Amino acid sequence: MTIVRSLGATISVCATLAVSVAGGPKAVPQLVPRATYDTGLGMVGAEIISIRHTDAIAALTNVDGSVDILDLSNPVAPQLLRRVAIDTSVGTPNSVAIHQQHDYFLVALGRAGALGEVAAFRLDGTFLDSAPVGIQPDSIAIAPNGQYAVVANEAESGGIGLDGGPGSISIVDLTGFNGVSSNELVVTTLALPSLAGFSGVSTGRTDDIGRLPITNAPSTLEPESVAFSHNSRFAYVTFQENNAIARLDVVTHELAFVGAGQTTHPADLLNDGSYSPVQSLTAFREPDGIALDVTGRFFVTADEGDTRNAAGTAGPRGGRTLSVFDADSGLLLADTGSQLDDAAASAGVYPDGRSDRGGSEPEVLDLTHHRGSTLVAVGLERANAVALVDVSDPTAPLVIDVEPVGVGPEGIKFFRVRNRLFVAAANEVSGTVSILEVVVR
Repeated sequence: MTIVRSLGATISVCATLAVSVAGGPKAVPQLVPRATYDTGLGMVGAEIISIRHTDAIAALTNVDGSVDILDLSNPVAPQLLRRVAIDTSVGTPNSVAIHQQHDYFLVALGRAGALGEVAAFRLDGTFLDSAPVGIQPDSIAIAPNGQYAVVANEAESGGIGLDGGPGSISIVDLTGFNGVSSNELVVTTLALPSLAGFSGVSTGRTDDIGRLPITNAPSTLEPESVAFSHNSRFAYVTFQENNAIARLDVVTHELAFVGAGQTTHPADLLNDGSYSPVQSLTAFREPDGIALDVTGRFFVTADEGDTRNAAGTAGPRGGRTLSVFDADSGLLLADTGSQLDDAAASAGVYPDGRSDRGGSEPEVLDLTHHRGSTLVAVGLERANAVALVDVSDPTAPLVIDVEPVGVGPEGIKFFRVRNRLFVAAANEVSGTVSILEVVVR
């Protein structure tokens, strides 16, 4: 049985924060480019990357219908171990998760308007099993203890006037699945309740693809990204179009929701060839990527935005922010205000042609602790860059660096090689993976 309740109320006011560190003895981490892996597939290449922490073996989805297994143990010279062909009869590989304890990975396969699958493959490319999930699975994550996986079934529209169907969340029980024996994948798919009238969710918006009203009824709910708590008990799922986050207890199947509310901060809303954040943006955050702090105190979201106004007309959307929420209550602790766009402009990569839409469009992110700091790497999809944000004080997130990468960063992961920290950015338009090192100077 699925139990639904409110995770807590949000607040929507946050002070605008400084862009740079002012004084003080603390060394500031920076992003330094180290290498690029090229799939050779161009726009049907790299999309989502998952990395095993023990040996830096990675799985990378390619839209063409394959998964690349990479060796990143020498980060300055990433190597392709093998390209695994994926049966795309039910859809393209939309997301991948490599198991941290066993030699296999899970891939989510699907297309708009149709039920998808989760499939398991050994790292040597051997197919193990597959099982049905919900409509158009978009994101998959495996719990740190390896016992469960959760799939966000987005069910977005396939075109103007088309309803993609009800979104859902699938839970994959991996307790008896080790990638060696012939055990079957066991999947439970949860229907979602209506969020209509729920505090802090989006109102007066339409779907970007279907141009249909987002009523927050089950047929318009679109789960987007998944991240686990480090105790493996809870999966947090963003609902970008609905401006909400769900917390799922993978054991009891209890669901708790929080509306992400709105942000107000200075922004550049004009496509005039220069960056001038003199307008005021008030927008639903519309979170995409999500990550949790290892302490369990808070989670962070990348607030990209993917809707239109009530009339279906293009215009400003998304928070253009990184937001920090208390993981237990769902209360907003802070957001970055205009910092991400400010920093992109300072780095010379701000996409002014997107000022009237979502600016730099923070989309995906990851979080880690390094040398006394809590850091978030967030991909700026339209700026073709990665931003580094210090959230050591979760009530005052600070953007400390921006570094250009390939075109359209879609997947972001931290990984370590010995005592060195790196970021891998999967760039879906250029079909490449950029490797950056976090250097403390």
